[in-house]
Amino acid sequence: MRHARWLLAVMLAGCSGELGGGVPVDDAPDPRDDAAIVESATDDSAPSGDAVSAPEAPICGVVACEEDKTHHPRIQAAFDRHGGAAKVGEPFDNGGGIWVHAWGAGQVQDFEGGTLGPLTLAEADATADWSKSAYAVRGPIRAAWIALGGAPDLGFPKEDQHAGPGGEVQTFEKGCLGPDGSGRYDVFTVCEDPPDLKPVLDAIQTRAATSSPGTDFGVAVEWLPTGTRWGARADVARTSASSAKWFWAMAALSKNAIATVEPPALPTFKDSNNSTAGTLIDLAGGPNAVNDFTTKTLGIPITEISLCRWSFDKTRVATNCSNLLGGDNFFTPNGAVKFLKASWQRKAIGDAKGDKLLEWAKLSPRSGYGGWVGTQLPVAVRPNVRHKAGWLPTGCCSAGYPPHYNDIAIVPTPRGSYAVALSMKGGTDSKIIKTMEWSSCVIWHALAKDVADPLGACTAP
Repeated sequence: MRHARWLLAVMLAGCSGELGGGVPVDDAPDPRDDAAIVESATDDSAPSGDAVSAPEAPICGVVACEEDKTHHPRIQAAFDRHGGAAKVGEPFDNGGGIWVHAWGAGQVQDFEGGTLGPLTLAEADATADWSKSAYAVRGPIRAAWIALGGAPDLGFPKEDQHAGPGGEVQTFEKGCLGPDGSGRYDVFTVCEDPPDLKPVLDAIQTRAATSSPGTDFGVAVEWLPTGTRWGARADVARTSASSAKWFWAMAALSKNAIATVEPPALPTFKDSNNSTAGTLIDLAGGPNAVNDFTTKTLGIPITEISLCRWSFDKTRVATNCSNLLGGDNFFTPNGAVKFLKASWQRKAIGDAKGDKLLEWAKLSPRSGYGGWVGTQLPVAVRPNVRHKAGWLPTGCCSAGYPPHYNDIAIVPTPRGSYAVALSMKGGTDSKIIKTMEWSSCVIWHALAKDVADPLGACTAP
């Protein structure tokens, strides 16, 4: 009898009162049902020291097992690799039962109660080297994986999650899940640091000097997943024109419900309506309140974004603006990109209002006049560009007043999204526009890394 007790003890060793890494011993199936004990528990006949035959098969509890007791050693290995029950927790029913079950082209088992939080251990049926292991999917990545369709749509994990650009990342069969810079996760072709854009911006500046003579051209770009920023003459203030209307809409949302702000916001973004833009300023509490929102709430210096006056329908004058441009409204490219990042992060207005603001920013023209940032982008990309352009053509304001054109945008690529502010002053209107369209295209291809020569991939001005 003591031999039977010894064999049972060996088989349960290390379980800490649990069987098979997940089932309490008291609740376990009768081991004899699995032919796990080869000596009768009532047999006292074996002499001391006699060898005991090894079990024909391991006892299979719940961890790494299907309901029919089919064992999945890769899931078991992943369970052990991640710390066992203490960290992984116990199997739970997340819709497919507590056992290992099929999901898409593979098997998964869901766990909760461990220090790692709810997680899924997943193994694919594929034959590639990466599929010879099971991997854990947990935390925000797990939530995003499930929201994006899980294994049937995004495929199975090809690695455990690990530190990457901007936070934790994990590669799946059909893409990499990583932070998008807004506090959320999205799927990209790869999760890696962006290429260095400075040489590209320097080349754009050189070309702009000849393609649009007499133009002061500034640009700032931020790769949103990592916060990496580049610029050229990005701290120079230039008149903001209608691009600033995006600022005012966000300020209005900070004090009002979506239903109140949406009626004036729609024509402001779609048609760049100046009267409804004034309504947005009023809803924000006036021009002083807009400046307070930008500086105090978003933390952007008044020397980088400033509203001084808006005189459509009625005169609105701020007493707290910067007089850097003699009373003109202005932004620097760096200031505009800081604002775009705050908008992307839904800062100070929350997810619902932030999502709505970004939805409105898709109403601006996709190409052509007022849609310069999108004109030369791939057609499939344009519908998802959020932007607001501004323009003061030659002679619009007073004799000798130089033309101003700008566009601020959040632009997606297969590798992540970026914020860009293009700001141009002086020169010939048509040449400014062509240079801006070309510059936007070059920046996109450089960050998308889809061509060897971004400068040559776009129609030169």
